[in-house]
Amino acid sequence: MKKVKKALLIAGAAVLLLLVLLMLSLGQIIKAGVNTMGSKLAGVPVHLDGTIVNPLTGMVRIKGLVIGNPAGFNTPSAMELNDFKLKIKISSLFSKTIVIEEILIDAPQITYERSLKSSNLSTLQANLAPKGSVVKPEAAPAPEKKKAAAKKVIIDDFQLNGAKVNVTIAALGGKKLTLPLPAIRLQNVGKDTDGASPEKIISEVFGAISGAVVAVVASAGDLAGDVLKGAGGVAGDVLRGTGGATMDAAKGATDAAKGAADSVKKGLGGLLGK
Repeated sequence: MKKVKKALLIAGAAVLLLLVLLMLSLGQIIKAGVNTMGSKLAGVPVHLDGTIVNPLTGMVRIKGLVIGNPAGFNTPSAMELNDFKLKIKISSLFSKTIVIEEILIDAPQITYERSLKSSNLSTLQANLAPKGSVVKPEAAPAPEKKKAAAKKVIIDDFQLNGAKVNVTIAALGGKKLTLPLPAIRLQNVGKDTDGASPEKIISEVFGAISGAVVAVVASAGDLAGDVLKGAGGVAGDVLRGTGGATMDAAKGATDAAKGAADSVKKGLGGLLGK
């Protein structure tokens, strides 16, 4: 009996050690994945300074995430997230679906740069949209290789608070205006399908943010509305392409932006030197 208990204790200690090592290495895995796969996925430079992982709680702190702009846009970046947190359900790391219990982003800097044809965010959204499978011409069958099942992701709770949107519009000679972005909250992302691919999850979350930004800029006063008349199709595509979550986020952003219309109009007046 004593030998059995001793064996169980040793096995438990070994499992705990492996779990701690996994969580400690998770930070480097996340950093390497973001800096390499993030750039390929978004089609823009993506850089992450580092991560801090708590192996006991599954809390991950992300530091210095910068998402660059697509080619053809002049501002340095599309998003700068200096410090945010996410919490991973540790047991889900050993399953086919990774559950992120919460993502909390505070005070990010978002840049909306509008050219005559498109915006940096709509271009990024197009880059991030999951690509359909391409049918290739038939060829000689290759030996079958077993592939590990791709991991799926669920986000229980996503919150973005205190964001600032730096607006740059070519039609205004490159002058800038800063607008507040109302809080965005998404829940159960990917849950209705028992998880979704990381690409689809990222596209949906980014689409909600992009849609909210478009709504705020379009509601920023009569002048912004006039400037963005030509952007209606793009904004519509962004909103339609991101599903109900984006529409809800954009609606909330629009309602909040209306309450700040007077102060925004003053800002617009100052932008034009009135």
